[in-house]
Amino acid sequence: MCKIIVIAATLVTCFSLSAESQTAPSANYSSFETEPGKPVQLGYYAQAHNDCSPSKLPIVRIIEPPLSGTLTVRPGELKTDRVANCPGLRVPAQIVLYQARDKATGSDHVMYGVTYPDGEIALYDIAVHIKEPSPRENKL
Repeated sequence: MCKIIVIAATLVTCFSLSAESQTAPSANYSSFETEPGKPVQLGYYAQAHNDCSPSKLPIVRIIEPPLSGTLTVRPGELKTDRVANCPGLRVPAQIVLYQARDKATGSDHVMYGVTYPDGEIALYDIAVHIKEPSPRENKL
């Protein structure tokens, strides 16, 4: 059995998974507030082995795209000291960003799934509240 460290958003979980049992997908609900045209980071997803070596990048799949904005998945790097026995951990990560269209207001919704190399699947159901843009200061 191989122990894996799963890092998703700010959640850090250690677990082991045997080939005999497949766990059900975990569901995660969250909400964010943003202004039109400003990107907001919904999460970052990475995985490392218990010896602190990086695992393969998880796969992010969009299940329900947003109607009032765009969802972007890009590669990045996660740096953290929050994992026991792995100080200064640096692993490749998938970063998920949402950006409302310029004149959008109201609510939006997005759903995506993250499949980790060990077979774990996590579903993310995100509500986004799009605020009125803040008034711009007149600079003379």
